[in-house]
Amino acid sequence: MKRIDMILIVLVYLLFSFKDVASAGNGDLNLEILDVGQGDSILITTPNGKRVLIDGGDNYESDYEISKRIPFYSCYIDILILTHPHYDHIVGLNRIMQRCRIGTVMFNDVSFDSRDFRLFKQLSSNFNVKNMYAGESFELDGVNFIFLWPDKEFMQNKITDLNDMSFVFLLDYGDFEALLTGDATEKVLGRLDFNKIDEFTDGNFEVLKIPHHGSKYSLHKVFYSKIKPEVCVISVGKKNKFNHPHSGLIDYLNETGCKVLRTDESGDVLIRAG
Repeated sequence: MKRIDMILIVLVYLLFSFKDVASAGNGDLNLEILDVGQGDSILITTPNGKRVLIDGGDNYESDYEISKRIPFYSCYIDILILTHPHYDHIVGLNRIMQRCRIGTVMFNDVSFDSRDFRLFKQLSSNFNVKNMYAGESFELDGVNFIFLWPDKEFMQNKITDLNDMSFVFLLDYGDFEALLTGDATEKVLGRLDFNKIDEFTDGNFEVLKIPHHGSKYSLHKVFYSKIKPEVCVISVGKKNKFNHPHSGLIDYLNETGCKVLRTDESGDVLIRAG
Protein backbone atom coordinates (compact mmCIF):
# COMPACT_ATOMS: atom_id res chain seq x y z
CA MET A 1 0.00 0.00 0.00
CA LYS A 2 1.34 3.39 -0.96
CA ARG A 3 2.31 5.67 1.93
CA ILE A 4 -0.26 8.39 2.51
CA ASP A 5 0.36 11.54 4.47
CA MET A 6 -2.86 13.09 5.71
CA ILE A 7 -2.68 16.75 6.62
CA LEU A 8 -5.64 18.56 8.10
CA ILE A 9 -5.41 22.20 7.22
CA VAL A 10 -7.14 24.94 9.16
CA LEU A 11 -5.14 27.86 7.85
CA VAL A 12 -5.36 31.54 7.22
CA TYR A 13 -2.53 32.37 4.83
CA LEU A 14 -1.01 35.49 6.34
CA LEU A 15 2.20 35.45 4.33
CA PHE A 16 2.97 33.18 1.44
CA SER A 17 4.71 32.97 -1.88
CA PHE A 18 3.03 31.50 -4.91
CA LYS A 19 6.07 29.31 -5.43
CA ASP A 20 5.61 27.68 -2.04
CA VAL A 21 1.82 27.42 -2.03
CA ALA A 22 1.44 26.09 -5.54
CA SER A 23 4.17 23.48 -4.88
CA ALA A 24 3.46 22.07 -8.33
CA GLY A 25 5.55 19.15 -9.41
CA ASN A 26 6.72 18.01 -5.97
CA GLY A 27 6.56 14.36 -7.02
CA ASP A 28 3.46 13.59 -4.96
CA LEU A 29 -0.21 13.40 -5.80
CA ASN A 30 -2.12 16.03 -3.83
CA LEU A 31 -5.84 15.57 -3.27
CA GLU A 32 -7.37 18.63 -1.59
CA ILE A 33 -10.97 18.70 -0.44
CA LEU A 34 -11.51 22.42 -0.07
CA ASP A 35 -13.62 23.94 2.68
CA VAL A 36 -16.22 25.87 0.69
CA GLY A 37 -19.06 25.64 3.19
CA GLN A 38 -22.15 23.62 2.24
CA GLY A 39 -20.87 22.51 -1.14
CA ASP A 40 -18.18 20.55 -2.94
CA SER A 41 -14.84 21.57 -4.42
CA ILE A 42 -11.80 19.33 -4.91
CA LEU A 43 -8.41 20.29 -6.33
CA ILE A 44 -6.11 17.54 -7.54
CA THR A 45 -2.47 18.28 -8.36
CA THR A 46 -0.55 15.55 -10.17
CA PRO A 47 3.10 14.67 -9.43
CA ASN A 48 4.27 16.94 -12.26
CA GLY A 49 2.00 19.82 -11.34
CA LYS A 50 -1.02 19.41 -13.60
CA ARG A 51 -4.31 20.44 -12.03
CA VAL A 52 -7.82 18.99 -12.04
CA LEU A 53 -10.60 21.00 -10.36
CA ILE A 54 -13.84 19.22 -9.49
CA ASP A 55 -16.82 21.42 -8.62
CA GLY A 56 -16.69 24.89 -7.09
CA GLY A 57 -19.18 25.23 -4.25
CA ASP A 58 -22.03 27.73 -3.99
CA ASN A 59 -19.86 30.81 -3.46
CA TYR A 60 -16.48 32.28 -4.45
CA GLU A 61 -14.49 30.51 -1.74
CA SER A 62 -13.07 28.00 -4.22
CA ASP A 63 -11.88 30.87 -6.42
CA TYR A 64 -10.16 32.39 -3.39
CA GLU A 65 -8.51 29.05 -2.56
CA ILE A 66 -7.34 28.62 -6.16
CA SER A 67 -5.92 32.15 -6.17
CA LYS A 68 -3.76 31.26 -3.15
CA ARG A 69 -2.31 28.29 -4.97
CA ILE A 70 -1.95 29.54 -8.54
CA PRO A 71 -0.63 33.00 -9.53
CA PHE A 72 -3.46 35.15 -10.91
CA TYR A 73 -1.30 36.14 -13.89
CA SER A 74 -0.83 32.54 -15.01
CA CYS A 75 -3.92 30.74 -13.77
CA TYR A 76 -4.30 27.56 -15.78
CA ILE A 77 -6.32 24.45 -14.92
CA ASP A 78 -5.81 21.40 -17.11
CA ILE A 79 -9.19 19.76 -16.46
CA LEU A 80 -12.28 21.37 -14.90
CA ILE A 81 -15.09 18.97 -13.98
CA LEU A 82 -18.68 19.73 -13.00
CA THR A 83 -20.20 16.61 -11.43
CA HIS A 84 -23.75 17.94 -11.83
CA PRO A 85 -25.26 21.43 -12.11
CA HIS A 86 -26.69 22.04 -8.63
CA TYR A 87 -25.84 25.51 -7.34
CA ASP A 88 -23.63 24.23 -4.49
CA HIS A 89 -21.25 22.72 -7.05
CA ILE A 90 -21.32 25.22 -9.90
CA VAL A 91 -21.14 28.83 -8.65
CA GLY A 92 -17.42 28.90 -7.91
CA LEU A 93 -16.60 27.25 -11.25
CA ASN A 94 -18.34 30.07 -13.10
CA ARG A 95 -16.14 32.59 -11.33
CA ILE A 96 -12.96 30.60 -12.03
CA MET A 97 -13.76 30.12 -15.72
CA GLN A 98 -14.02 33.88 -16.11
CA ARG A 99 -10.44 34.52 -14.97
CA CYS A 100 -8.46 31.31 -15.62
CA ARG A 101 -7.49 29.45 -18.75
CA ILE A 102 -8.91 25.93 -18.89
CA GLY A 103 -7.63 23.01 -20.93
CA THR A 104 -10.79 20.89 -20.99
CA VAL A 105 -14.19 21.24 -19.33
CA MET A 106 -15.96 17.97 -18.53
CA PHE A 107 -19.68 17.85 -17.80
CA ASN A 108 -22.88 16.30 -19.09
CA ASP A 109 -25.52 18.63 -20.47
CA VAL A 110 -28.44 17.14 -18.56
CA SER A 111 -31.97 18.45 -18.91
CA PHE A 112 -31.84 21.09 -16.20
CA ASP A 113 -32.33 24.82 -16.42
CA SER A 114 -30.93 27.40 -14.05
CA ARG A 115 -29.20 30.76 -14.42
CA ASP A 116 -25.96 29.28 -13.06
CA PHE A 117 -26.03 26.35 -15.48
CA ARG A 118 -26.79 28.60 -18.45
CA LEU A 119 -23.81 30.76 -17.54
CA PHE A 120 -21.63 27.67 -17.07
CA LYS A 121 -22.46 26.40 -20.56
CA GLN A 122 -21.85 29.82 -22.03
CA LEU A 123 -18.43 30.09 -20.37
CA SER A 124 -17.43 26.50 -21.16
CA SER A 125 -17.99 27.15 -24.87
CA ASN A 126 -14.71 29.12 -24.78
CA PHE A 127 -12.82 25.91 -24.01
CA ASN A 128 -12.59 22.31 -25.15
CA VAL A 129 -15.67 20.47 -23.84
CA LYS A 130 -16.03 16.75 -23.31
CA ASN A 131 -18.94 14.69 -22.03
CA MET A 132 -17.98 11.67 -19.92
CA TYR A 133 -19.83 8.44 -19.24
CA ALA A 134 -19.29 5.21 -17.32
CA GLY A 135 -16.41 3.23 -18.79
CA GLU A 136 -14.51 6.26 -20.12
CA SER A 137 -11.30 7.55 -18.61
CA PHE A 138 -8.37 9.92 -18.96
CA GLU A 139 -4.82 9.99 -17.61
CA LEU A 140 -2.52 12.77 -16.38
CA ASP A 141 1.04 12.12 -15.17
CA GLY A 142 0.33 8.49 -14.39
CA VAL A 143 -2.86 9.40 -12.49
CA ASN A 144 -5.91 7.64 -13.96
CA PHE A 145 -9.45 8.96 -13.74
CA ILE A 146 -11.99 6.21 -14.46
CA PHE A 147 -15.64 7.26 -14.74
CA LEU A 148 -18.11 4.85 -13.17
CA TRP A 149 -21.32 6.87 -13.52
CA PRO A 150 -23.56 7.88 -15.22
CA ASP A 151 -23.93 5.38 -18.02
CA LYS A 152 -25.39 6.47 -21.34
CA GLU A 153 -28.48 4.29 -21.01
CA PHE A 154 -29.40 5.80 -17.66
CA MET A 155 -28.91 9.28 -19.08
CA GLN A 156 -31.86 8.66 -21.40
CA ASN A 157 -34.24 8.44 -18.44
CA LYS A 158 -36.40 11.32 -17.32
CA ILE A 159 -34.68 13.13 -14.47
CA THR A 160 -36.50 12.95 -11.16
CA ASP A 161 -33.43 13.69 -9.03
CA LEU A 162 -30.50 15.55 -10.57
CA ASN A 163 -28.17 13.90 -8.05
CA ASP A 164 -28.78 10.60 -9.88
CA MET A 165 -26.82 12.07 -12.81
CA SER A 166 -23.80 13.06 -10.72
CA PHE A 167 -20.38 11.91 -11.88
CA VAL A 168 -18.79 9.15 -9.84
CA PHE A 169 -15.20 8.33 -10.67
CA LEU A 170 -12.19 6.46 -9.45
CA LEU A 171 -8.83 8.14 -8.96
CA ASP A 172 -6.02 5.60 -9.35
CA TYR A 173 -2.32 6.34 -8.79
CA GLY A 174 -0.17 3.28 -8.26
CA ASP A 175 -1.34 1.64 -5.05
CA PHE A 176 -3.44 4.66 -4.07
CA GLU A 177 -7.13 4.78 -4.90
CA ALA A 178 -9.78 7.34 -4.09
CA LEU A 179 -13.45 7.22 -5.00
CA LEU A 180 -15.03 10.61 -5.69
CA THR A 181 -18.80 10.48 -5.62
CA GLY A 182 -20.25 13.97 -6.11
CA ASP A 183 -23.83 13.89 -4.83
CA ALA A 184 -24.58 10.32 -5.88
CA THR A 185 -27.69 8.80 -4.32
CA GLU A 186 -28.37 5.35 -2.89
CA LYS A 187 -29.81 4.39 -6.27
CA VAL A 188 -26.53 5.24 -7.99
CA LEU A 189 -24.30 3.61 -5.36
CA GLY A 190 -26.23 0.39 -5.77
CA ARG A 191 -25.75 0.38 -9.55
CA LEU A 192 -22.00 0.94 -9.74
CA ASP A 193 -19.99 -1.70 -11.57
CA PHE A 194 -17.84 -3.25 -8.85
CA ASN A 195 -16.11 -5.50 -11.37
CA LYS A 196 -14.77 -2.37 -13.03
CA ILE A 197 -13.76 -0.96 -9.64
CA ASP A 198 -11.92 -4.18 -8.75
CA GLU A 199 -9.82 -3.92 -11.92
CA PHE A 200 -8.08 -0.86 -10.55
CA THR A 201 -7.80 -1.56 -6.84
CA ASP A 202 -5.45 -3.67 -4.76
CA GLY A 203 -7.95 -4.20 -1.97
CA ASN A 204 -9.48 -1.45 0.12
CA PHE A 205 -9.82 2.14 -0.97
CA GLU A 206 -7.56 4.61 0.74
CA VAL A 207 -10.03 7.50 0.42
CA LEU A 208 -13.76 7.85 -0.13
CA LYS A 209 -15.34 11.26 -0.63
CA ILE A 210 -18.71 10.65 1.03
CA PRO A 211 -21.52 11.57 -1.37
CA HIS A 212 -23.97 14.41 -0.91
CA HIS A 213 -22.37 16.00 2.15
CA GLY A 214 -23.16 12.97 4.29
CA SER A 215 -26.93 13.10 3.88
CA LYS A 216 -29.04 10.17 5.06
CA TYR A 217 -29.57 9.25 1.41
CA SER A 218 -25.85 8.57 1.02
CA LEU A 219 -25.87 5.66 3.48
CA HIS A 220 -25.75 2.47 1.41
CA LYS A 221 -24.27 -0.19 3.70
CA VAL A 222 -23.67 -2.77 0.98
CA PHE A 223 -21.72 -0.18 -1.02
CA TYR A 224 -19.55 0.82 1.95
CA SER A 225 -18.93 -2.78 2.94
CA LYS A 226 -17.57 -3.49 -0.55
CA ILE A 227 -15.43 -0.35 -0.74
CA LYS A 228 -14.00 -0.60 2.80
CA PRO A 229 -12.42 2.87 2.76
CA GLU A 230 -9.67 3.80 5.20
CA VAL A 231 -10.44 7.53 5.17
CA CYS A 232 -13.91 9.03 4.68
CA VAL A 233 -14.02 12.75 3.85
CA ILE A 234 -17.24 14.75 4.15
CA SER A 235 -17.51 18.15 2.49
CA VAL A 236 -20.09 19.99 4.56
CA GLY A 237 -20.89 23.46 5.93
CA LYS A 238 -20.98 24.40 9.59
CA LYS A 239 -24.45 24.36 11.16
CA ASN A 240 -26.08 23.89 7.75
CA LYS A 241 -29.86 23.96 7.43
CA PHE A 242 -29.94 20.35 6.13
CA ASN A 243 -28.42 18.93 9.33
CA HIS A 244 -25.69 17.25 7.29
CA PRO A 245 -23.96 14.95 7.94
CA HIS A 246 -26.60 12.52 9.13
CA SER A 247 -25.88 11.05 12.57
CA GLY A 248 -26.71 7.54 11.38
CA LEU A 249 -24.08 7.79 8.65
CA ILE A 250 -21.42 9.03 11.08
CA ASP A 251 -22.24 6.24 13.53
CA TYR A 252 -21.98 3.64 10.79
CA LEU A 253 -18.65 4.97 9.48
CA ASN A 254 -17.23 4.98 12.98
CA GLU A 255 -18.38 1.39 13.47
CA THR A 256 -16.57 0.31 10.30
CA GLY A 257 -13.33 1.92 11.48
CA CYS A 258 -13.14 4.47 8.67
CA LYS A 259 -11.32 7.64 9.77
CA VAL A 260 -13.86 10.44 9.29
CA LEU A 261 -12.62 13.89 8.25
CA ARG A 262 -15.08 16.79 7.92
CA THR A 263 -14.46 20.18 6.36
CA ASP A 264 -16.81 21.84 8.85
CA GLU A 265 -14.53 20.65 11.65
CA SER A 266 -11.09 20.55 10.02
CA GLY A 267 -11.21 23.10 7.22
CA ASP A 268 -9.38 22.09 4.04
CA VAL A 269 -8.33 18.47 3.97
CA LEU A 270 -5.12 17.63 2.10
CA ILE A 271 -4.25 14.03 1.33
CA ARG A 272 -0.84 13.44 -0.21
CA ALA A 273 0.14 10.18 -1.87
CA GLY A 274 3.78 9.72 -2.78
